[in-house]
Amino acid sequence: MQKLIRTLSSGLLVAALLTPGVASAAGGFLPYSDISNHWAKASIIRGVQAGLFAAGTDAPHFYPNRDMSRAEFLALMDRLYNGGQYQLYPLTFLSEHAEWSKGEGFDQPYLPYKDVDRLTWVYNPTLRVAIVLDRLYGPNAIQQVFPGEEMKPDQPITQEEAAKLMQMFTMSPDSSKAWEEVKAWKWLEGDRTDKLKRGEAAAAADRMITYLVQDTILPLLDYDGTKFPMVPEIEELFPYFETYTAPKSKQEAAYVSAVDAIRNHEDSEATFELLRALADTTFANRIGLHFYLSWDPGTEISTNLDEAMSAIDAYFANKIILPDTLRLLSANVYDLALQQAGKDQKQFAKVLERLSAYEQKVKPNSKEWEALAIYLGALEIKSGQTEKALERYKQFSANNPEALLNACYYLYQEGRLEEASALLATVKPNASDSRMVQLGKLLRQELTSLQEQSAIVSDLGYSLRRLDNADSYQVQGEAVLSGFSFKYTQEIDQRSQVSRLNGFYQSPQKLVSDKLATYTDGSKHIQYSYDSEKQRWDRHSTNNLDFLHEWVGALPVAERANKLHARYFKQTFGEMEVITEWIPGSVLAEQSASLLLERGKVKDVPLFMNKYYINKSTDRVVKHTWRYEEIYSSDEYVAYSGTDQYDYAKSIKLSIPEEVRKGVTP
Repeated sequence: MQKLIRTLSSGLLVAALLTPGVASAAGGFLPYSDISNHWAKASIIRGVQAGLFAAGTDAPHFYPNRDMSRAEFLALMDRLYNGGQYQLYPLTFLSEHAEWSKGEGFDQPYLPYKDVDRLTWVYNPTLRVAIVLDRLYGPNAIQQVFPGEEMKPDQPITQEEAAKLMQMFTMSPDSSKAWEEVKAWKWLEGDRTDKLKRGEAAAAADRMITYLVQDTILPLLDYDGTKFPMVPEIEELFPYFETYTAPKSKQEAAYVSAVDAIRNHEDSEATFELLRALADTTFANRIGLHFYLSWDPGTEISTNLDEAMSAIDAYFANKIILPDTLRLLSANVYDLALQQAGKDQKQFAKVLERLSAYEQKVKPNSKEWEALAIYLGALEIKSGQTEKALERYKQFSANNPEALLNACYYLYQEGRLEEASALLATVKPNASDSRMVQLGKLLRQELTSLQEQSAIVSDLGYSLRRLDNADSYQVQGEAVLSGFSFKYTQEIDQRSQVSRLNGFYQSPQKLVSDKLATYTDGSKHIQYSYDSEKQRWDRHSTNNLDFLHEWVGALPVAERANKLHARYFKQTFGEMEVITEWIPGSVLAEQSASLLLERGKVKDVPLFMNKYYINKSTDRVVKHTWRYEEIYSSDEYVAYSGTDQYDYAKSIKLSIPEEVRKGVTP
């Protein structure tokens, strides 16, 4: 069910970071013999539980006061990234299956250091961190942290070096301020040149875990269109709603057995028959009966929704104020509304009308009201009543993170950034409320970036025009298109409007690679492609577009920003400026309705993201990474990802050989 999917997906990071590393750490025993009196003991134990540090008979000591080496800290960052990689996915585009790929799957990646041997334990974690940094900030970004041909993995890492690695999770727009950013988050407490102790590293990792499990690092980014409106994460999805102790009555035992079956995904038709039978008796727990009957997969969603509403009726009949219970019951109604509206969007308004009737039963601005109001606001958004939802969210945004996020997001969507900033300025959380303190900082940082969109668009547009106006350049690229892998070199001669591409591609149905060779005549809009099976050249027009991403790629950046509502984020790292672009799939699907594509009409665009790496000294694009997902009216699903790297040093002069023109089969 939707409620289960939502809860499981939102809890992935928590589960990944909090899985015990050794049983002894979770049972009150110390995982190491030398930390009992150390100030970072609690952080060290939590680090073991999170799988950040090895413990057991082979590692009896932690050595908390010993300097942490560069290699050890890189291994720590690698483990933190493994737990929090979905936080960085909108900026890396790296799925768990792509983390080893230097490009998109052909060549083994490598490290630029002579003293990090492939056969040592140091190599793999260092390589993975280097790949993440490369994707985030550009080629050889790790050398901005450890410059030179040697990394010196056994050398103690300094606080500032550690900060340069940790900054990937801060969303800092400028790498030169990495130390200040990390200090501002209070992850490190020493001085720049201090050597980082192992106990200090454990404490820093502990603080980062708290940070990572609370909010996404770009809280207002909805890159795949599924994040907003935000609703709270439900911690306990399967309560009994009452306390049952032994000995239980026959009815109590039957009810508990049914709930346990649903909780353990072992429910059957008999489970719900049992609950319906209990509902026909005087069994007192009416909230629980109606709540779990709403989970019956054998009934219509409308019937489930009626049961969910009956559970709320039973809650108010009890006349006991339990905000967490009302939140769960309201969440249940909202999830069922999402399922029902999959076939009919008008159902949102109907469910909103029914749920709104309960608002008069709760005290205004109370915790009980907030538990209901967050879902009323979500239904108002889904019903097209954005302004009404905004007014509702504003009422409790000062102390409710989801209300604050929703208010800022929908104000941003309507171009009311100053209003969003003014609202955020009124939020004064207690220092002890780490979630609201952190969220406020992240939102201020993101709103600043959103206010700079026009400047970022101008910068990117200028660099892309420089690429278009270059006399000639070479592209080294790798890509994957719906299972086909490509590796190629492309040469472009802008003066003659001719380009040549050579490489090879791998079909998922074949064990061997095929030759890839094309010539393109830009002035005549003709492409010549070599058919390796028929061993001949074919010719076709380039006037017709096959895919949606071809149309988007031809649009100027300013038009993408204005017409397609593209959003941009700019970071500076060493000599590189990196601009990430996200385009809402819903807008792409709408704007492409009139396009005539060879693949057919666009049905849906789940994902559309680009990264551009620009050399600051030349303002030239030196690398482009992309990830697109497109679904067409035929239900064809197209996934396209890749990386191109640009070289402007070579002077390229091209013409289409006569043997190619003459070799085309009539």
